[in-house]
Amino acid sequence: MLVNMKILYATETGNARDVAERVARECSRQSINKISLTSIDAYDARQLPKEDKNILLFVCSTMGQGDPPKSFEKFWKFLLKKNLPLSTSLLNLKFAVFGLGDSSYEKYNFVAKKLFRRLEQLGGESVIELGLGDDQHFSGYDGGLDQWLETLYVKIFGSEFYREKIIGFKDKLDVCPVEVSVVVRDGDGVGVGSANGVNDEDDAPVETRRGVMRAVDAMATEEVSDDSNGTYWRALKVMKNECCTSESAVRQVHHIELDNRYTDVHDFSPGEVLEVLPCSRSAIGREVLDLLTNSIVVKDGDNGYRAILDAENLVVSVSSSGSSSKNSRYICRAKYLVAYFLDCFSASPRSYFFEVCAYFAKDPLEKEKLQHFASPEGRADCYQYCQRERRSVKEFFKEFTSVKLPLEWLLHVAPKLKPRQFSISSSPSQHKNSNGTHVDLISITVAVAKWTTPLKRLRSGLCSTWMAEKLRTSDVVYARVVKSGGLPYSHTGSMILIGPGTGAAPFRSFILERCSRRNFDDKILMFFGCRRKAEDNLYETDWENVEKWSQGNIKVVTAFSREQKNKVYVQDKIRGDYSKEVWDLISRCEAKIFVAGSSEDMPARVREAIRDVCAKEGGMDKESATRYIAELEAKRRYFVEAW
Repeated sequence: MLVNMKILYATETGNARDVAERVARECSRQSINKISLTSIDAYDARQLPKEDKNILLFVCSTMGQGDPPKSFEKFWKFLLKKNLPLSTSLLNLKFAVFGLGDSSYEKYNFVAKKLFRRLEQLGGESVIELGLGDDQHFSGYDGGLDQWLETLYVKIFGSEFYREKIIGFKDKLDVCPVEVSVVVRDGDGVGVGSANGVNDEDDAPVETRRGVMRAVDAMATEEVSDDSNGTYWRALKVMKNECCTSESAVRQVHHIELDNRYTDVHDFSPGEVLEVLPCSRSAIGREVLDLLTNSIVVKDGDNGYRAILDAENLVVSVSSSGSSSKNSRYICRAKYLVAYFLDCFSASPRSYFFEVCAYFAKDPLEKEKLQHFASPEGRADCYQYCQRERRSVKEFFKEFTSVKLPLEWLLHVAPKLKPRQFSISSSPSQHKNSNGTHVDLISITVAVAKWTTPLKRLRSGLCSTWMAEKLRTSDVVYARVVKSGGLPYSHTGSMILIGPGTGAAPFRSFILERCSRRNFDDKILMFFGCRRKAEDNLYETDWENVEKWSQGNIKVVTAFSREQKNKVYVQDKIRGDYSKEVWDLISRCEAKIFVAGSSEDMPARVREAIRDVCAKEGGMDKESATRYIAELEAKRRYFVEAW
C-alpha cells in the first residue's frame, strides 16, 4: 500500500525530533512509501488545504507551564487566522498528532492538545486518536509512543507491515544516514578540521558541531543557520568563578562572570538566557581515546571494519550517506567528534541505540539482552538499566564488550552534546561600556547537579560540574544569548518576583536593571527561599543594598525552610504575613507576577498560594480565584520559568 506521509516536528530540546526520526525511519522500511521529515517552522502552512494526497503527522513537545517550542509559533499563528472558516478549511487534510509532555505540570501536553483540537475545528480528519507521551512514565515518553505507533501502523499500513517491519526487524539494520571514512592523507588540498581548509584547534568545540551539522542532513539543527543573526556561539573568557554557598550546603551554587567586551553581542534584556556549550579544550582526555580504541571500529575499504589503532591522530571524513560532493563533507579528528559533538560520558542512550548495538554484538547472550532492551516488552528493564541509573555510553561499552560499533553509527545513535541554558543574573545597563553601546559583562548562577541513583551510584551534571569545578579565570566558555528565551522584562510597572534557590538569578537581573536606571517609582516585592541563612542565602548583600537604594520600594522577603522546626517556604510567606501586600500589588498596582526555579512542585504550590491570597483578600471562592489567575495569564501578568 502506497502511503505519502509528511512528518512535522516542533522541538526545543530535541526529544520531539527524536520521535519524528523514529517514525520516519520505521515508515521508510516499506520502500514504496514516500516519507518526508521537516521542522514545523520550515513548512509552509498555506499548503495545508492542498495536502489531500498526504497524511501529516505532527510531533510536538510542550515546555514548562504549557509553552510551545519557538519553532511552533509561526505555524500556530497561521491556524488562528480569523479568515479560516471552521469545519471546511482543512476538509482534505488527514492528520495524526503525538505530544511529548510531563504530567507533573498543570498544562500537561498543552501544545499537542490544542493543535489536535484546532485541526479538527478546521475540518481536518484525524486518522488516530491523539497520542500523549509522559516523561513521568517509568519508560518515559516511549511508554505512550509504542502503543500509539502500533495502532497507527496497523491502521495505515496493515498488520503485516507491523509484524514484519517493526516486530520482525530485530535481526536487520536500517540504512545509516551518516557516512564516515578514514582520511589516510591530506589529499585534494583538503585540510583537517574543515570542509576545505585547516582550522585552529582552539576553535574545535564549535567548528566540530558546525561542520558535522552542515555536512550531514540528519544532524542539522537550527544552530547552523544562526551565524547571520548574531546568535551563534561566542568565546567568552571567565572573569570570576566564586562559590556562593557554604561547605555545609546541600547543593553548591557558583556565581560566574564572563567577559563580553570582545564579542559582537552588544546587548541583551534582563530575563534572557545564556546558552552554554558544555565542553572545554581539555576535553580530549584518556576517556575519549579509550572509547575509540576499545569499542569503535572504522571502515577498512571493501574488507568490512577494523579496530582503531591510533585514536589520537585518526582523521575521518563525515558526510551524508550517498553524498558524492567533496564540498559537503567535513574532515576532522575522530576524537573531536566524541569530545565535542557527542555526549558519551554523562547522557543515557535511548532505545534505538540498543537496537543498533544488538545488531553488532558478537556474544549471543549480549545480543539477546540488547534485543530485549530495544523491544516494547523490554522498555521497563531498559529504563531500569539505563535511565534510572543514568548509565552513559562509556559505561554501556564496558559492560557489553562484544559490541564493536562503527563510528558512523556511533555518530547517529549516541546522545548528542546538548547546550545547557542558564538565566542571566546580571544587569545589562549596569555593565555597559563608557559609550553605552556594548555590554561588557554577563553573569550566570550555576547550581551543581549531583545525585545518587537507586543503586547508590554517584552522578553529577556534565555542564554544571565542569563550570563550577573546572573553570578558572581566563578559561573560555562557548555561549550565546537566547533572545527569545526566559522571562519578559519591562522597565516600568510593579512586580511580584518569586524565586527560591537559583530561581533568584533572573530576578537579580530584573532588580539590578531597575536600580541601574534609577527607576524606584514602581514597587517590587520579591520572595526568595533557601534552606538556611548561613548556608545558601544567595546574593544576600545585593538584596540588602537594593532595599537601601530604593528607600523601601524594593522589598526582598526571605523564607529559610530549615531554620525552624516547621519548614517555611516562599508560598507560606505569600499566603501568610504578606497576603495583603501581595493582593494590593495585584489588584491596585496591576503588578505582574513572575515565578522562577525548580520545576518539581514549587510552581504549583506558589500558584495555590496566589489563589488563596486572591480568595482571602479579594473575597472570592476558590473557583473564582482560579479563574482570576487564568485571566492574569491571558493578560500576560503571570509568568513561570521552571527547570
